[in-house]
Amino acid sequence: MTTWYSIELSDSEAARTAQKVMDAFTPKYVGSGRPLGMAVFSSHNQSSQTTTIYFAPKAASLAMQFGASSCDSNFVNVDLTLLVGDQNSADYLFPEAEER
Repeated sequence: MTTWYSIELSDSEAARTAQKVMDAFTPKYVGSGRPLGMAVFSSHNQSSQTTTIYFAPKAASLAMQFGASSCDSNFVNVDLTLLVGDQNSADYLFPEAEER
C-alpha cells in the first residue's frame, strides 16, 4: 500500500488536532509491532496559516479515523516535520532525500 493521506487544518485547530493524532497513534503503533514507516508528519504554511498533517501509508487506519483524504505522495517542495513515529521512518520513507 503506497497511498498517503492528509488533512489540512487552520492554525487555530492544528495544535489540538495534532495532539489527538499523537495520542491515538501510540496504541496503534505499539499494537502493530512498531513497524518502520508507520509515521505521521506535519507541514506548516505560513502564508495560508494552515498546517497539513500527512499520514504515511502504514498509518492509513489512523488517517481514516481523523477523516483524512488521499493525497499526492510527492513531497519534494514540502518541508515535513516528523509529528509521531520512529525517527528512522523519514529515512525509510524518503530514501532519495539523503541523496540531495
